[in-house]
Amino acid sequence: MPRTVSASQAKTRFGSIIKWAIDAKDSVIIESYGQPKVVIVPFEAYQQMIELREKARREQALARLERLREEIRAGNRNLTKEQADSLADRFSRKVIEEMVSEGKISYGSQ
Repeated sequence: MPRTVSASQAKTRFGSIIKWAIDAKDSVIIESYGQPKVVIVPFEAYQQMIELREKARREQALARLERLREEIRAGNRNLTKEQADSLADRFSRKVIEEMVSEGKISYGSQ
């Protein structure tokens, strides 16, 4: 169960708080004026959180591309499969370019 400490306690007992988080493999919530402000987590937990965030981001990007592909296909039912695939590829590339320029994905990520 996470431990909660005030900002002043965190300031004076920082080393022991870090040690507790590592030893207990749990997080420490730092509050200021009774409101949670930051959390200290063991590095392994942080890495797992980053991996989960990246996985979710990739799943969202894939779902967006799949929706776009279906929209293109639905709007162009009288095209040949090759024409539809070509349009889907063009639009997918455009979406990827936009996501790269917005910093949502890095160039070459999949």
